Amino acid sequence: MIPASGGAPPLSGESTLETALTRYLAQISSHKSPTTHARECRKARQIAARLGEMPLRDVTAFDLSGYRDQRLREASAAIVQGDLDLLNELFEVVVHQWGVALEGNPVHGIAPPRAVTERTHALSPGEQARLLAACDRRPTPMLGWIVRIALQTAMTKDEILKIRRQDLDLKARVVILPKTAGRAERQVPLSCLAVRWFQEALDDPERPDDEELLFYGAPGTLGIRRPLAIDKAFRAVVLQARLKGFRFSDLRTTALSRMTEAGLNEVETHTLAGLAFPRGIKRPPRPTLAALLARLDEVGFGIR
Repeated sequence: MIPASGGAPPLSGESTLETALTRYLAQISSHKSPTTHARECRKARQIAARLGEMPLRDVTAFDLSGYRDQRLREASAAIVQGDLDLLNELFEVVVHQWGVALEGNPVHGIAPPRAVTERTHALSPGEQARLLAACDRRPTPMLGWIVRIALQTAMTKDEILKIRRQDLDLKARVVILPKTAGRAERQVPLSCLAVRWFQEALDDPERPDDEELLFYGAPGTLGIRRPLAIDKAFRAVVLQARLKGFRFSDLRTTALSRMTEAGLNEVETHTLAGLAFPRGIKRPPRPTLAALLARLDEVGFGIR
C-alpha cells in the first residue's frame, strides 16, 4: 500500500482511478520537469473526466480501449498515445511501487491508437441524401432498398445479397444470417426502418412468386437466378452523387457511426455488426437480441 500522505488513507483496489491519478501527480509527476508535469496534469484531467469514478481493480482493457476510441474522435493518435502512456506508468507505479493488489496492468491488453492517414468514408447527412436520391432514380428500387438496409444494419454487401425469405422474421424484427464456411450463424436485430425496407422488398409486385432470394438477378442460361449484381449500378450512383472514392463497404462505416452518434455503446455496435473484439481484450458479455432491439428503440435509431 502507498503510505498515507497528509492524512490521506492508503490506496487500495477500491480506490478510484481519479484518486490514484491525484496521488501520482503529487508524488511522482511533480518531481519531473515543469513542462512534463503540466502536460501530465492536462492528460490526467481528460482521463479523470471519463474514467475517474471507476475503482482501480475494475478498470479493464476493454474500458481503456473504449476511452482510446472515444479520444481518437477528438484528438490525434499521438495525443491519445500520450494518455495511454500516462495510464501505463500510473498502473506500473500502483502495482509495483505502491503495492496495490491488481490482476495486472490493463494498458498491456489494448492495441495502440492508429493514426488516421486518409479521410473517413462515413457519409455526411448531405452526402447520404445525394446517394439515396441517386439510388431512387434507378429503373428499379432494389439498389435503394439494399443501400438503406446497409445503413440501418451495418451488414456487408454479401450478407444482404444472400438473404432469402426464410431468413427473415419481420414480426420478431430479426434476420438470421446462416452459417457458412467462414462465418457462424448470427442474428441481426432490425430497426423499425430496416423492417420497412425489407417489407417493401418482399411486397415488390415484380417479385416472382417462387423466388426465395430477396434481391435476385435475371435468370441465367439454365433458368437459375443468382443474387443481384450491383457493383456497376453502385458505381454509377456514387458518380451521380459526387462521392469520389466511396465504396459499398463505407456504408458499414456510416452505419456504425450513426449507431454510435445515436447513443449505442461499443459492445452494442460490435454485436449489431457481428464484429469481433481485438485479441488481448477480455471479451465482454454480448447483449441479447431482445436487449438490442430495446436499445435501438430507446436511442431512436431507425425511428422517424
